[in-house]
Amino acid sequence: MKKTTVIVFSVISIILLTGISLAATLVLQTKNSDFRNDPDFYRSLADELAKQGSIPEAISAYEMCLELKEDYEVRNNLAVLYYRIMDYDNAMRNLRILVEFDPSNPSYHYDLAVNLVDKFRNTEDKHLEDLYEALSEYEVSEELSPGFQNAKSNAAIISKVLSEV
Repeated sequence: MKKTTVIVFSVISIILLTGISLAATLVLQTKNSDFRNDPDFYRSLADELAKQGSIPEAISAYEMCLELKEDYEVRNNLAVLYYRIMDYDNAMRNLRILVEFDPSNPSYHYDLAVNLVDKFRNTEDKHLEDLYEALSEYEVSEELSPGFQNAKSNAAIISKVLSEV
């Protein structure tokens, strides 16, 4: 065999063995022998994959967890991962569910506003409605928890931008 073929085969083998080892460890952590139907298994797997930086795989595992059982912490983690890969629409979809679940949580409103603003800033999909919604979400966040992060100053900046349009 050629040297590059041997190297590629070795790397693939290491990756597979690492994945099998990780999965075996996580299976041992679950109380359910049928781990395919165990949301805790998928949550643990997603947490570990996220720690390793395997974001697409972590997203898939979190989504699988949510198919089996609603878990708002998992949904929040999922929104964070979608934000990290700049998939603002999916991040906002999850954050809107969280806002509906717990409208008194200033963090959910704040994070939704951040996603709306960053979507406007970082994509071609620009709608002024997103900035108006972000302004509203920042204001709600500030109202729920005065001084929360930079909600008040962010709202002022958005308001100024909107007044100049």
